Amino acid sequence: MKIGDVNLADPDAFFTAVPYDYFAMMRREAPVSWVPRVGDDGFWSITRYADIADVEKRPEVFSSRANILPLPIPEYTLARDIDHNIILSDPPRHGFLRRVIMSAFTQKAILGINERVRVLTTRIIDSVIESGECNLVDVAAYVPIEIVAEMLGVPESDRARLFAWADATVGSADPDATRHISSKQAAEEMFEYASRLGAERRRNPQGDIFSTIAAAKENGERLSDVDLGCFFLLLATAGTETTRTQILQGSLALIEHPDQRRKLIEDRSKLTNAIEEMLRWSTPAMCFGRKALVDTQVGGQAIKAGQQVVLWYCSGSRDESVFANPDVFDVNRHNAREHQAFGVRGSIHQCLGSMLARSELVAVFDALLERMPDMSLAGPVVRLRSNFANGIKQMPVRFTPGIVLGDGPSARWYAAENEGCPAHSSPSATRCPVTSHGE
Repeated sequence: MKIGDVNLADPDAFFTAVPYDYFAMMRREAPVSWVPRVGDDGFWSITRYADIADVEKRPEVFSSRANILPLPIPEYTLARDIDHNIILSDPPRHGFLRRVIMSAFTQKAILGINERVRVLTTRIIDSVIESGECNLVDVAAYVPIEIVAEMLGVPESDRARLFAWADATVGSADPDATRHISSKQAAEEMFEYASRLGAERRRNPQGDIFSTIAAAKENGERLSDVDLGCFFLLLATAGTETTRTQILQGSLALIEHPDQRRKLIEDRSKLTNAIEEMLRWSTPAMCFGRKALVDTQVGGQAIKAGQQVVLWYCSGSRDESVFANPDVFDVNRHNAREHQAFGVRGSIHQCLGSMLARSELVAVFDALLERMPDMSLAGPVVRLRSNFANGIKQMPVRFTPGIVLGDGPSARWYAAENEGCPAHSSPSATRCPVTSHGE
């Protein structure tokens, strides 16, 4: 194998598995290398941990004002929303958006969410535990999407639409993702809905985080209706996909490494660190892009103003200069938390929802280890066609049947008409537009 043998701009290169061997070769031989792409000039692939951190910590040189989302955004939409979407913005606008949004994520709010996570986890496991088998995708999707719906104050009657919009909005390269509604139409419908809901929350605040953010101000300035719409879209998509993907990938890692699962079953105090190792092992969002504002260098390679760079977090999280034996899954790894799954620590774009995601993951895996300790694969695992999301759309599993614990209703939409849960009628996050152009 040589540099150029794997086309990182092609989602099909990731369909069977993430090409970790190829990334390892790139880190050794060409850590900053040019990747041609149909439709434009191409991009620089950044694969080493230190170089990724270097780019992330220079926002004055590498701009986020580019199409870095997991969907192809029409230019007019990008132009309209670029100053309102926190992951597309640069300082100083980015700082204002981040401070206002973070003001709602108080310790009290997170504690309340933690309790709901436990309730919802019990509910969804109750819905499958007696059967002894399920598609784990259904279980993995339920908790994060319900939590986000509650945070956004989406009425229960509207949640099926939210689930369908979120999946279609972040899907494009996988044909299953947009068989019911196009990504563009889903994004536009969700944005319009979010704008109406935001206006309603300004008039009649509820107890949800969306109401708190709608009312928040800094120096007399509050988020605009477009700001609120962009926040809604971000939380409804990225706020659910990362957690869902990690529940699935983490479960697969434990199934494939029974010795590591046994350690967690015997000593649950190891779970917090194990979550970090899962994030390192199978980074959910594999890459993001930036655009150079001036001529500069990364890792000794000249980068011209206007050129795009793609930061491969999935490669950085397996960099052998940081992680000993990086291709070994080890729940006791001492520096597992140094992964780049949530971006780069200390950078302005470090994931806003990392604390929430970690909380959800701990609760879900604690319950899975307790109630499905012998989970095994019951069929082939089907990955998303994606070079952005390290996702799974089918993961049949079997386990020893158990008893129902909760006294509330099972997940209402788990056995919804037609295709089961509307949240799973199509997969999500199928393509990174920075690396997949014009397909």
